[in-house]
Amino acid sequence: CTSTNAARHCATARAMSTATRGGARVARAGRCSGRRARASGRARRSGATKAGEDDALRGTLDAVAVATLRALGGVARDVAGNANVKPARFPRGPREDVALELVYDPLKFLERAREAHGDAVGLTLAGENVVLVSSPALARAVLVDQSECFQKDGTAFFPGSSLAGNGLLVSDGETWARQRRLSNPAFRKAAVETYARCMIEVGERLVNKTWSRRGRRDVYADFNDATLEIVASALFGADVVGARASKINGAIKDSFEFFGRRAATGMIIPEWAPTFDNVRYNDAVKRLDEEVYSIIAKRRRAMASGEQNNELDLLDRLLLEKDENEGDGNDATGMSDKALRDELMTLMVAGQETSAILLSWACALIAERPYVGDKIATEVRQHLKTKENAGSSLDASDFSKLPYTEACILETLRIRPPAYMVGRCAARDVELRSDVFITKGTTVLIAPYLIQRDSQYWNDPKAFKPERWLVKSPYSEGTLARDALKNLGPNDAYFPFGGGPRVCIGTGFAMMESVLLLALICNACELRLPPGSSAPKPKALITLRPDEIKLDVGPRPRSVF
Repeated sequence: CTSTNAARHCATARAMSTATRGGARVARAGRCSGRRARASGRARRSGATKAGEDDALRGTLDAVAVATLRALGGVARDVAGNANVKPARFPRGPREDVALELVYDPLKFLERAREAHGDAVGLTLAGENVVLVSSPALARAVLVDQSECFQKDGTAFFPGSSLAGNGLLVSDGETWARQRRLSNPAFRKAAVETYARCMIEVGERLVNKTWSRRGRRDVYADFNDATLEIVASALFGADVVGARASKINGAIKDSFEFFGRRAATGMIIPEWAPTFDNVRYNDAVKRLDEEVYSIIAKRRRAMASGEQNNELDLLDRLLLEKDENEGDGNDATGMSDKALRDELMTLMVAGQETSAILLSWACALIAERPYVGDKIATEVRQHLKTKENAGSSLDASDFSKLPYTEACILETLRIRPPAYMVGRCAARDVELRSDVFITKGTTVLIAPYLIQRDSQYWNDPKAFKPERWLVKSPYSEGTLARDALKNLGPNDAYFPFGGGPRVCIGTGFAMMESVLLLALICNACELRLPPGSSAPKPKALITLRPDEIKLDVGPRPRSVF
């Protein structure tokens, strides 16, 4: 096998042989599965518990999955070892495949790679060519200036999901452009403000019930529940608070429980692998699909008969939109049921997890520095005194009147960005810099985590300093906070929601939700690290989530300020 093509043919032949051997192992695992299943049946007949049945089924399915994945892993390693060739002007970097190192500890790997090789690092990731970039200029080139040269399809490290489907997060080309046009009106400022009531209601229940007594809470778990309730209500309105609430909410909660388990492992095991959790996950997604399609059909019937909700939710707004590029009147069409389903699920996945992670990190950082929580409480209470109805609660109009609270959210996003890495795949050959040439099919990973914590662009970059956002902006007449989320932020070095044409469509929603909830929380509660505990550590996988964040939470005295 002297030539590259010959090497590939040899690799293919060996891969086929490996797959055949793997198939035999899978068959043997299947026979073992049958024996375990029959044993499980006997156990049930003898009165085994449901938990025992689940354990037996989990072992059965996982044995089959492991055998399958081992066989396929052998194929992937064989082909990758022979077919991966570095193109000309590929940036320098580690010679070995770094997939395991990246998955084991992504943050340490990113920092070591930049320190050793600079702001453009050429990598081999599970046999694929990948370039890691960590400078504002290169990030701008990919996300903004030459964004038309890149796509989402084919991006390494960021697998798709049956839950999100082909929504805005992963679609490309005209499909993405059309869906974005149809979705934009639902996220304009006036529309987002209508969702604030639900945000406030959920936040008040959290502090007045869940956190009403002093005790220790896993705040990440609590925020997962709270943000899921908020995004579900914003998407489906009355359908998740009325008679059907338990059914749709149960399907949503089950889907997200198993989606969270997959994300917690970096989604290394594909959805089609017959593991115990995948079987349960796919069943939950199927049940959720049935509910979502049922709601879509119900809304279409209502609109056809002239009915309309007094307060539009996101689904209503998406259903009402027509693509103006297709013409006026009857020529213009809206989203299909499948497109609606995918956008709703994409918004749910992105909106729920990002906000839960952001609020968890904000509370953890404040718990380390109780004076920050005191300052937020002071700001909120002083602002509430100025409202026409003294003693009233917060509402959408208060979002822009809590500058210190907003600064705490912006600083949390800087130091602990949930989307700590952003991925694109080159749709054609492109030169980012004279020494950085990207060939078609190469993944580019942009690292906001590195850029937003780089001393070249930030003073005291590792410190949590909300005050940095309250200084006068060099770009406008307001504070730096007013310009934080414009373009790629100060010095092109701040883009926690991405940038360019594909900047997160839900940025306004996420900011309003997190500022209002943090204001409610700090006004009502004190947050502390448990005695003797250290600050929570990040667990970076697909997102920069915490493993868990357990804090001591209790009512804040009303007479302190």
